[in-house]
Amino acid sequence: MSASYLVEVKDWGLHVRLQGTLSVEQRDAVARQVEVQCANLGTRGTPWSSLVEFDHFEADRFRPEIVVALMRLARRCGQLRCAVVMTDWNWASVMADAMIAAGTDDQARIFVQARVTAADGDLAGELDGGPAASFSGTDVSGADFTGMDSAMAWVLNGGAVPMVSKAA
Repeated sequence: MSASYLVEVKDWGLHVRLQGTLSVEQRDAVARQVEVQCANLGTRGTPWSSLVEFDHFEADRFRPEIVVALMRLARRCGQLRCAVVMTDWNWASVMADAMIAAGTDDQARIFVQARVTAADGDLAGELDGGPAASFSGTDVSGADFTGMDSAMAWVLNGGAVPMVSKAA
């Protein structure tokens, strides 16, 4: 699987996608882009939401302090809620701990799609109802988040969804 990432602003907020094994330099570039976009969204003066996807994401030397800082920044910039979509339960536990450390566990939820088969594909899929498409670079035309209806519904509308964490 190739490594790729995307940081884009949508009408509802921020969409971030990390796929495959990203280098530390690539992860730093993502963090800088998220900082800039959070600040831009903060200037709108209206609450916004985030969808963050970790699609078969592998991060050697994970730096939770950066994730915690970005979560706190997003909250200060008006983020109302954040859905984190993952394909790995172990990463979900690590992310839950980061959310708790950031004090954002009241506004962030983790959704795990643990069973992904070759027939099902990866997380690339039907966000806008378009056909499934492979993801590379920053091209998400026809993006399809099969099986992630509850995550998108929560990003757009909120509601009660249990959080995956060691504390839960």
